Amino acid sequence: MTPGPPPQLDLRVGLGADGGTAILHRHVAWPWSLPRGFRLRGREGPLTVLPQAAGAALLPGDHWRHRILLQDGHLHLVTAGAGLVHSGGPDGGAAMAHVDWSVEVAQGRLALLPDPWVLSPGARMAQRMRVVLPADACLALMEGVCLRGAPTPATGWDSDTVIRRPSGQVVLRDRQRASGDQLARLAGLPGGMRAFGQVLLLAPAAQLAALDIAMGPWDDRDVWGAVAPLRGDAGVMIRLAATSGGALSAALDAWRARLVAGL
Repeated sequence: MTPGPPPQLDLRVGLGADGGTAILHRHVAWPWSLPRGFRLRGREGPLTVLPQAAGAALLPGDHWRHRILLQDGHLHLVTAGAGLVHSGGPDGGAAMAHVDWSVEVAQGRLALLPDPWVLSPGARMAQRMRVVLPADACLALMEGVCLRGAPTPATGWDSDTVIRRPSGQVVLRDRQRASGDQLARLAGLPGGMRAFGQVLLLAPAAQLAALDIAMGPWDDRDVWGAVAPLRGDAGVMIRLAATSGGALSAALDAWRARLVAGL
């Protein structure tokens, strides 16, 4: 996480007194509020936590910081819906909005499964994620972005994800950057792609095999996708492109349900 104020959402999760996954420490500041979490499958199942942001919107110049430490257990972190990224107007000139994640898994299974971000015309957003993950732990990461209205030259999306082993070895480095002009050209292609998503799944080979994810390209109505293995057999990457935010959300929901059931 970049130097600066403490994170607005800081969670330490592990095994509670009853042996089930529980929140052991929390620090929550504006814009976040945080319920206790719930276990849909009882003590042995995952703890699902749904942080809620005031207004569900990211303003120009905002810098949201998050820190998650999973000591042990099984944690699902989800959101209540898509987040809107506001702009200073379609012609730009407003400050970039930033979202940072610092995630460490000591052992166990972690699924970060938020809904996509929605970029207003002229909105500019950068997301930075840094993860430490041992080889015997499981991690699912989901991200997505879609356009609200026509992109302008000022519109921009930047995503930077690095996953490392505790030794410091880099397992994955993924960088995505798209300007407003590039997003406009993509929207102008046949099919009109206006929404983009990604799912990263890193897990031991046996657990990956149990999910039975087929490699290669596929399409389903308004969504195109491709699944590819990560280097070193660390996991898989699923990339999605869709004609609308609704089509992308439906595709991500399908992957979310599959991961929640199988991870």
